[in-house]
Amino acid sequence: MEDYTWTFLEDAVLAALKAQLGSRVKTVETYQGDFLPDLKKEAWRLPAVLVMLRQSRGEQVTARSYDVHLDFTVLAAARALRGGTSGRRVEGGVYDILAGVRQALWHQDLGLEILPFSLVLEEPLLTTREFTVYAAHYRTAAVKDL
Repeated sequence: MEDYTWTFLEDAVLAALKAQLGSRVKTVETYQGDFLPDLKKEAWRLPAVLVMLRQSRGEQVTARSYDVHLDFTVLAAARALRGGTSGRRVEGGVYDILAGVRQALWHQDLGLEILPFSLVLEEPLLTTREFTVYAAHYRTAAVKDL
């Protein structure tokens, strides 16, 4: 594995998401924080996809080799003034966005020296009359030789 920085990896994920989702979303960017206050302050144009590299951890395999595991979370956020059901199910809703995220990431290595991304979990974080937010958790790994 090359010495990819967190910024480099996040940028690769962002590029894949932008290429796949195109005009289906208005915001694709990295995020590290508490989404709920920012959502209420309208920090992003919705629908939005927000990417977080949540953690990385190393696991020693041999005396000079490690497996580096990387966990990403992708937030899909939509606003639907007709209620939570439309925020999830309409074209451009969260389900549609999550399908695009799966196409962009699941089983993809993004042209990098990493294992293809695996989908760990998709889960709702917020469903109100106005906002719908789901999280999709992905994992990849690479071998790091010292």
